Amino acid sequence: MSRKVKKLKGSHQGESCFIIGNGPSLTVEDLNMLKNQANFSCNRINLLLDKTDWMPYYYTFTDSLMASTFFDEVYKMEKKKMFVVVSNTSYNSLKKQLGKDCIFLRSYYEVENNGLPKFSDDVSKKIFQHGTVTFANIQLAAYMGFKNIYLLGVDHNFGISKQKDGSINYNKELIGRDHFDENYYKSVEHSKEAAVNVYAMTEAYLSAKDYCDKRGVKIFNATRGGKLEVFQRVNFDDLFDDNGELIREVKTLNSIEFENEGQQRKSINFS
Repeated sequence: MSRKVKKLKGSHQGESCFIIGNGPSLTVEDLNMLKNQANFSCNRINLLLDKTDWMPYYYTFTDSLMASTFFDEVYKMEKKKMFVVVSNTSYNSLKKQLGKDCIFLRSYYEVENNGLPKFSDDVSKKIFQHGTVTFANIQLAAYMGFKNIYLLGVDHNFGISKQKDGSINYNKELIGRDHFDENYYKSVEHSKEAAVNVYAMTEAYLSAKDYCDKRGVKIFNATRGGKLEVFQRVNFDDLFDDNGELIREVKTLNSIEFENEGQQRKSINFS
């Protein structure tokens, strides 16, 4: 059990947060709108920090290769807490290698009877990983008590993608350009040519939706474009009033959802 994570349980009860992906739709302008919002970011988001007023709040690695390659440059970022979620087999070696003041969590792969990956009830004991770091961040957000979770920059669209039947799809326009920065894969061998298991990501999102729907946690997709249709879409621009404040009324495609415990936007202290 992680005592550090245990302290975070329910720490954001009833609040809203943004989980930020690394897709090509992610922009500096949109990130700047989130500079006072609780957020989860991941992987190589540091490549944008010289251009933004925004900074990470919670930050997560789940890719052991990426963590071991880029850990030092990411660790220098200003942030509140950093999570490194690694498989049970590489946990000890990677924790020893990195040895920094961040929260290390062992990840597991387990599935429900319906074939979807398990979603953790208590990430201090066990967190599940399946296809995408966004799945881990949704588990963390739900554990912390966030009531509304908005996804941004989660395009779910890649240059080379692998389907469940093993077939490979190619989108030549996106190869090497399926993230917000063309230098995203720099120093990681062959990553540009590796097929992404999109079907595994979809399974993870379906699992997250099922778990959160049953517990009154709303997940909205505020990504501009992309191909993720598991969650109700919202227009990112409609989430803010003329003063840039996050509004309490969320306009969705087919309805309007109201926050029962609408929180006023908080100024987040990064110290």
